[in-house]
Amino acid sequence: MKKEDFRQKAHSVLDEIINNIAEMEKKVNEVSDDMKEEYNERIARLQEIKHDLTKKLEDYEGMTENRWDVVKESFEEFLVRVNKAWKVSYRKASSAFKK
Repeated sequence: MKKEDFRQKAHSVLDEIINNIAEMEKKVNEVSDDMKEEYNERIARLQEIKHDLTKKLEDYEGMTENRWDVVKESFEEFLVRVNKAWKVSYRKASSAFKK
């Protein structure tokens, strides 16, 4: 993956996470009281994922092209893990509305 491709993909994932957090925060009042704690925990998990990705992007922005060649594999793996984790967290939180 090229450095610019990573940047675009990471920003795309970050935008999705931000939008989904906002959507979930609007819906939190629609879930039953006994589900609110679980729902808020899932929102908090998504916020942690957002924070981690934001930090990685900050690290990335200051990286030279030579340095990128050295660490790109770990960044790619990180992005795959983040993408999977936020989708799982969002899906689980969304399922609270079905209960």
